[in-house]
Amino acid sequence: MNLRSIIGTAALALASAWPANAADLLVTQYKNDPSGAPYGIALEKGLFKKHGLDITGIISGAGGGSSVRNAMASDLGYGDVTAAPVIAAAEQGQDVKIVSITARSLADLVLIVMPDSSLKTPADLKGKKFGISNPKSLGEMMGVLVMEKAGLKQGDVQMTALGSLSGALTALENGVVDATSIPIILFRSRGGESKYRVLVGPKDLPLIPSQVGMATSKAIKEWPEKLRAIQAARREGTKFIYEHTDEAIEILAKIYEPLPRNDVGVMVKELVQTKFWSEGRIEMPLLEQTVHAMKGVGMLQKDVDLSKVVDSSFLPPDLQK
Repeated sequence: MNLRSIIGTAALALASAWPANAADLLVTQYKNDPSGAPYGIALEKGLFKKHGLDITGIISGAGGGSSVRNAMASDLGYGDVTAAPVIAAAEQGQDVKIVSITARSLADLVLIVMPDSSLKTPADLKGKKFGISNPKSLGEMMGVLVMEKAGLKQGDVQMTALGSLSGALTALENGVVDATSIPIILFRSRGGESKYRVLVGPKDLPLIPSQVGMATSKAIKEWPEKLRAIQAARREGTKFIYEHTDEAIEILAKIYEPLPRNDVGVMVKELVQTKFWSEGRIEMPLLEQTVHAMKGVGMLQKDVDLSKVVDSSFLPPDLQK
């Protein structure tokens, strides 16, 4: 083998071991859910570049196991995805870890009824139909936890799968179901309080992570500095939302178009008040609550050793405690 061949072989090996310098970042429901807002701020304010990363854009994942698989197959081996599918994938032997908690509650959802509904509190849902997109979805987990808090038991409320969030909303409007939970962006884009009544709002929703940062073992082993850079940039984006909320709203209004800027402003300020976005710290009680909800909807049959599913070493030192 001549020198040119050796160099070429080495270059190919290096290229296969490291992600491309310029890469897209996968974030579940990026433009349809506010969980990924800190990434949008980080991209707009040049925070990824500040930490040595060339992030060319943010790809919106479909959600569920699909987003986990796409993140695993991505150049970075990283994605911001729903917590439950990551835990389920790890339990099934997939080589993934939770490296941060990015949104620490379900405040990006609202539980709604029609304005003329007789339901006044979650306890009133006993004997009623609750619309969900699909079984074992985040909406169903939210419903189970809300009803449990209201003193209801499994079976007291009929979970009705409608195939999609829009389907659940249409079923509510047509009286097929009595209540449903939908993302706050969809709620506002479809008329918000002028069309529906909020039964349980953001500040009263369960504290379980709606999204987490997930990485593959290959990314953890082969480019840990990129994972640290993502966490550092995202943390700065989160702090920017809390410390410069009005400026953040102007940036996010472009991401969430065609949602009107005023609606974006109301939503962001609500989420700031509820401390929705996390700087990244992995709060184990929140993940334990996720496991509890997963068992409640049949995603898991037993408890999970979460210590084997998380790795906080890529967070800034003060967030690793």
